[in-house]
Amino acid sequence: MASPIFGKWKVEKSENFEEYMKKIGVNIALRKMGALASSTSEITDEGGNKVRINTQSTFKSADILFPIGEEIDEETMDGRKVKSTIVWEGSNKLHQIQLWDNRKATQDWIYEDDNLILKFECEGVVCTRIHRRC
Repeated sequence: MASPIFGKWKVEKSENFEEYMKKIGVNIALRKMGALASSTSEITDEGGNKVRINTQSTFKSADILFPIGEEIDEETMDGRKVKSTIVWEGSNKLHQIQLWDNRKATQDWIYEDDNLILKFECEGVVCTRIHRRC
């Protein structure tokens, strides 16, 4: 699928990230480091209905291949072991659901106004991270 989401993106602005990390259970030391880390994410179409999200930061990195619509085991950058599913919602949005320990979090990767908006949500706590194309 052709999508403007594909490409390399750098975080420019982050709102409520530390509160979100606290809600999902990240300890205070990791929250402080995570809040200070800068990161880039590259989203690529790998063919065969698969999308790769490769996130590199000054603190931790992750490189995950998601088969669209299929649940996979994922270890998140904060160390959670989750069941993760990602789906397209139109050509400008990827919606991801993470399930662990009877809990649920979502991540929405949204292309909007030449930016990539990453919205995290868990139990009413929402974080927004705005990315610019590299």
